[in-house]
Amino acid sequence: MGFFASPGAYYTVSMLDFPVSMGGYAFSANPDEPIVVHMERFAVGDNPKATRRQQRLAGRRELLATSFETFERETRLQLAGALAGGGLDPAEDIAGITVNRWGHGYSYRYRPAWDSGYEGDEPPHVVGRRRLGRITIANSDAGASAYIQVAIDQAHRAIAEIQSDE
Repeated sequence: MGFFASPGAYYTVSMLDFPVSMGGYAFSANPDEPIVVHMERFAVGDNPKATRRQQRLAGRRELLATSFETFERETRLQLAGALAGGGLDPAEDIAGITVNRWGHGYSYRYRPAWDSGYEGDEPPHVVGRRRLGRITIANSDAGASAYIQVAIDQAHRAIAEIQSDE
C-alpha cells in the first residue's frame, strides 16, 4: 500500500514518501528497510460555517498550539488502526516522528469577490509588509499566498528595499 485516505480522521491523507536518493542517501529498496510515511492534517477549526479566512486562521492557531505529544499520539493511533492487519506495532516499528508546522500553508490569499472589510486602499498583507526603519518583512504572508515562490519573491522584494537605501 502506498497511499490511504482517512476522511474524518486526524490525518486525512497518508502515503509513502517519494523515493528520492541524493548524495549519500538512498531511499529504501526493499520492505526490510525503513520507510518514510508522509501524513497530512488540514486544520480548519471547528466551525464548518466559518469563512475561508476564518478557517485558515483557526487552522494556523491549532497547528502552532498543538503539542508534539498530541501529534505523536495521533500518528501512532492512526497508523496502528490503518495497518493493524499487517502486523504493525507502533511502539516497536516506528523509529521516529518529525512534525513540520508549516504555518505558511495557511497564508491567506485575498480575493475581492469574497473579501472585504479592510480599511484603506491596500489589503492587509501589503500594509503588514511595510518597512519599519531598517526592518523589512519577507515571507509567504507578505505575498498573501502559500506558495514557496511567493516567499522567494517577497525575499527579493525585501532585499531590494534594503539595497535601495545603500
